[in-house]
Amino acid sequence: MTGAQLFVSCLQAGGIDTIFALPGEETTDLINALDSSDIDVVLCRHEQAAAFMASVHGRLTGRPAVCLATLGPGATNLVTGVADATLDLAPFIAVTGQGARRRVPEGKNSHQIIDLEKLFEPVTKRSRMIWSGAEIPDAVSEALDLSMRPRPGAVHLSLPEDLASEDVEGAPVQSPLRHAPTAAPEAIAKATQRISKSKRPIVLTGNGVVRTGATAALAHLLAETGLPVASSFMSKGAVDPNDMQFIGTFGLPSHDNVDDAILEADLILTVGLDPVEYPLDKLSNGRATPVVALSEIELNTGADWSPDVEVAGSLLVSLEALTEALSAQHWEVWPKAEEARSALLRDLNWARGRFESQPPDATALALAVSDALTDESVLISGVGTHKLALARNTAPRKPGQIIIGNGLAGMGIALPGAIAAARLGRFDRVLAVCGDGEVMMNVQDMETASRLDLDITMVVWVDGGFGLIEDKQEQDTGTRPDLSFLDMKWRQLAEAFGWHHTHCETAGELRWQLDRRHPPRRRLITVPVSYRGDLA
Repeated sequence: MTGAQLFVSCLQAGGIDTIFALPGEETTDLINALDSSDIDVVLCRHEQAAAFMASVHGRLTGRPAVCLATLGPGATNLVTGVADATLDLAPFIAVTGQGARRRVPEGKNSHQIIDLEKLFEPVTKRSRMIWSGAEIPDAVSEALDLSMRPRPGAVHLSLPEDLASEDVEGAPVQSPLRHAPTAAPEAIAKATQRISKSKRPIVLTGNGVVRTGATAALAHLLAETGLPVASSFMSKGAVDPNDMQFIGTFGLPSHDNVDDAILEADLILTVGLDPVEYPLDKLSNGRATPVVALSEIELNTGADWSPDVEVAGSLLVSLEALTEALSAQHWEVWPKAEEARSALLRDLNWARGRFESQPPDATALALAVSDALTDESVLISGVGTHKLALARNTAPRKPGQIIIGNGLAGMGIALPGAIAAARLGRFDRVLAVCGDGEVMMNVQDMETASRLDLDITMVVWVDGGFGLIEDKQEQDTGTRPDLSFLDMKWRQLAEAFGWHHTHCETAGELRWQLDRRHPPRRRLITVPVSYRGDLA
């Protein structure tokens, strides 16, 4: 077989069923080999979009997809999406074509040749160029293993065009089956001792508790101990938002009531929280508040991560052990924690009374989107000021239902992420929410959604500029820059890609549109938004 055929057979044997691709001349043999396989190849319109699709596929399935690009500009276009997968802890494999091996050492002196191994090294768990057919099985097996290990992320493989067409021998190598190690008993004992002595402990959840399926074990711990709990952006749904112990979402750039509760705590227990989600030292008031951290693996200490006690191992096992050890104790929620939940509910009730206001508040729009969620729907948030409103105010019905990227926080993920979600066919509704500053970054893949006949609703909050950056610069300098852009002809844009456009003027109109029975399969809904006075 050829190198390309062996490479594809190794991917298929490793469980890869989807490749998001933008082909090029140097990947011709790979595309031909994929045509003869059972792997589904999704043709995309931009490499960054392909990478975002693979990233969201990994988050929703727990298994990596592949994004494929050619050498040179095809590979460089992937970098943002690859970095997004690594910092958002999504299993992911990037594959790039490359020129013939004899050309690679010439580096920048050869047409379209750059060192792809070094290019992807800083944004992946491993970046590797394959030099021989004998390396292919082990390289693919290693990539699958690394992408799926505790604290998952992206792996990059580069296959030169001459190796792809060369006759080789080999067979797939099975990736090892790995399980998260169990935390040391002495670490559990030390954590128990520190928590037991605290008067006002608080639990802060992170992405890991959702990713590892440990939410039920977390709920048991909370029920047994009565501890208040707040979630990160990336762990929305880790705790039932209707639970009286849930006091909100932390991580907003502006001050919120949940921050007062965290500040008043005399101990912080993090569960599955990773340094890429939010600086731990900021949460602990510059290390003034002791921190007990439950993590899948031991995390490197540094400027953003310095817990007093770290319990490294299976979150499920650690939570069960901690619950048993603390079962004799029960904490009453202290006043600041109660105030945080009361203030959140008060804000949401206030916003519900403004569903017909013009222009609508961000909180009201977030509630309209939240109301549209069913048990079987999914929401992909883009990046911008709207993300902050969604993170604070939406109420997921189950863990992992709302995807909010906050590791890299790369703009442009909403539409590609919705395409990846809709392809899976497991959701009754796929919602993408983005700002008008983000939607144009991957607007070309509206065509991909139409070509695949996917059922997607994309809601664009329109404020006419890069509002988050304008707000930040105004806050820092006292003067507001003009980062506005032309008013889009949204209806014409939608029609150009075969989508249906609806414009709403209020949060009430948006909620009604999202509740419509038998809506068009691809909808672009625009709505103005006011962020003034909103916590976002």
